[in-house]
Amino acid sequence: MKKTLLLLTTLLILSCQPATEPKVPDEEIISTLKESSVELQDAILEKNEEVFKKYVDNNINFSTGDSNLSKFYNMNLVRLNEEQKAVWNNFELYDINVDLSPNSQTAVLTFYARGSYTVEEGEPINYSTRGSSVWVSTKNGWKIMHSNWAPLEGGTGIPK
Repeated sequence: MKKTLLLLTTLLILSCQPATEPKVPDEEIISTLKESSVELQDAILEKNEEVFKKYVDNNINFSTGDSNLSKFYNMNLVRLNEEQKAVWNNFELYDINVDLSPNSQTAVLTFYARGSYTVEEGEPINYSTRGSSVWVSTKNGWKIMHSNWAPLEGGTGIPK
């Protein structure tokens, strides 16, 4: 009788424990974040609200600093839809590196970007920067918290 009671008590305790989701392999997280960062940047350049909202959570402040080295600001739907001085001819993120926190819930991405843009009717300006971003894992997927851009050594950022 004692053994049965002990077994039932153990089963009851185990059944009350929250179910843990299987851990996603770090390689899969890294691959997802690389794709997500490119997709988000494309959404920003294309002013694609649907994709933007996929990676930007209203409950998480997304602060950013542009490659023109102006002050940091909050990136949101209002900023997404503001008229920009630069018209992009092409843009590419490359050499994306992902470093995960020990619990794989936070990630820091470092990367480079290149391309060209035009201001008004001017000549194309070559763009060359380095950047970084911080992403956090949420119940709704990976969301960006912060990004920072700066001209790559000898490079040009966006206009002020």
